[in-house]
Amino acid sequence: MTIRDDSAASGNTIDGRLLHKMLLNGFASLSKNKAYLDSVNVFPVSDNDTGANMTATFERGISSLKDEASFNDVMSGFVKALLFGSKGNSGLILSQYFRGIHETTKGKDAVTVAELCGALRYANQFARKAVLHPVEGTVLTVMRDGIERTMPKVGETTSVAEFFDELVGQMLFCTQETVKQMDRLRDNNVVDSGALGLYVIFDGMGRAVHGDPHLFDCGEDDSLPIRVLDGFKNISFFRYCTECAVIVHDARNKEYYAGLVEQRGDSVVIALNGDILKVHIHTNAPQAIMDAVSGVGDVVSTKVDDLFLTNEFDRLNQRKHDGYAVVAFTSGEGNAAALEALGADVAFTVPRGHSPSEEELKVLISGFLKKDLIVFARDAEMQERLRRIKWFSNLRSLYVCDAWGLVRSFFALSSVLFADDAAGTIESLENFKRQMVFQVGVEATDSSNSVRYSSTDGKRPATAGDLPSLLNRVAGPERLAPYSTVVVFGGTDCTQDDAGAIRAHFEANAGIEFTYLDGGQADSVFVIGAL
Repeated sequence: MTIRDDSAASGNTIDGRLLHKMLLNGFASLSKNKAYLDSVNVFPVSDNDTGANMTATFERGISSLKDEASFNDVMSGFVKALLFGSKGNSGLILSQYFRGIHETTKGKDAVTVAELCGALRYANQFARKAVLHPVEGTVLTVMRDGIERTMPKVGETTSVAEFFDELVGQMLFCTQETVKQMDRLRDNNVVDSGALGLYVIFDGMGRAVHGDPHLFDCGEDDSLPIRVLDGFKNISFFRYCTECAVIVHDARNKEYYAGLVEQRGDSVVIALNGDILKVHIHTNAPQAIMDAVSGVGDVVSTKVDDLFLTNEFDRLNQRKHDGYAVVAFTSGEGNAAALEALGADVAFTVPRGHSPSEEELKVLISGFLKKDLIVFARDAEMQERLRRIKWFSNLRSLYVCDAWGLVRSFFALSSVLFADDAAGTIESLENFKRQMVFQVGVEATDSSNSVRYSSTDGKRPATAGDLPSLLNRVAGPERLAPYSTVVVFGGTDCTQDDAGAIRAHFEANAGIEFTYLDGGQADSVFVIGAL
């Protein structure tokens, strides 16, 4: 039986002492579920630290709490400590969310339910602005949708307890929905770890209002999906999780600081509070990040974690071949999974629009150079850079395959599935150069508010509704006559209707062996390859 103390639950304001109690219970709830949050962490990388980072961040805020009567006084010290002590992508976003609450409640001794609603709406916007490239299906989605779904249920007489009951219920629903909103979550059958972390914080805060001593237990809750433990875990293209705190000399806007680092990685979060700048980024060049931020102020703390050393990526140390390794670079997580299924020890997914430098490529392949290494490049430019690395570093053990690009890499790896050693594999790849391979990519372009397909082989565009005609032009029976095998890699913009039309087109050709793969590339709606 749950024992509840509703003495504070019937009021519709939160003062400093109640806020103090709520934050403590939110931390207790987060701490209880830290290990579970780590276990379901797959985005932005599967490094099993979201629970640890959110808990460490919140703990710094909790350590600053004093027994103050004013809402403002409690929140002021809490958010400052939260920012300075933030850990990881999730911790920094969390710090910005609570700072957004503070921004709209400054100077208030007590906050009403209506004022808290406004503060939470603003907090979502504030946190979202700190993230350079927000992704839906994450904690940001729950921050926004949780309060938006709650507000229509809130009236003038709604108590704090009633508000939190409604809010945490909506947050749980929104968290459960994240598994449907991102391919990586769907593939692993998990909700977003950061979103779930936010939910358990607010659930704990709501229980404090009621005086409920029980805490939510993620591991015991049947409403949360069970993770697929043998699902494909994409290896992060950016190797180092890099964080730093800087006391800036001449404070500028976030966009200025973002411009210093954003071309050097992803998962970028920029937070600025007065003269305190906090930067989080996944990068292959942590020293370059430190050099960039040191030019604007005094670096007071740094942290660089090698993601490749985490337990989730221990397969980097496990080789599929005796005496040699195979590394591929591609676009799209589904394509990476396909290349690894064909024998690549690892397939790195290169982010869209990113052209890795020679130094970055060295960082990524360095762990494989102890033995012979065969590398498949994503494109001709990368192939040339890899060749330069081989030449100028005199790496005789490095073989850069001529079969660059998605389609040629796919068919080349298929051709060496049964090779016994490095020499045999390289000989087969040399022979593969003489194979006739066909490739065409189809891109989506937005013209006059209607999506149109255009083929990268120079064929004229066709409207989305005329996909069969486009397929007949770029990959009709006459074009495919010399080939016996076709594979199509569907991109992120390839709809189920598109995929159905593609299958119908190629399966109608009895002389073709056809395969469709959910490639997940963002640069092409689909890519057609034939051998």
